[in-house]
Amino acid sequence: MTSTTAPAALLPAPSPAAAAAAPSRRRLTRSATDRRLGGVAGGLADHTGVDAVLWRVGFVVLTLAGGSGIAAYGLLWLLMPPADAA
Repeated sequence: MTSTTAPAALLPAPSPAAAAAAPSRRRLTRSATDRRLGGVAGGLADHTGVDAVLWRVGFVVLTLAGGSGIAAYGLLWLLMPPADAA
């Protein structure tokens, strides 16, 4: 017994204008303008859209809750490239 199924409906390909209008996320770099210590919180804020103050508060809370905030900040400071000085 052979059964024939109708081919699945194909979605139209996105237009080039729609692909160009897609929002692009900024590269994760340390901030050159919004920096207090190393620019890590400012860079995270630029990349995620979350205010830098909230990132700083998060690092302080992690530091007070066991010291992992210092380690996380230091690691990010070493791993995040500096922003281009443009």
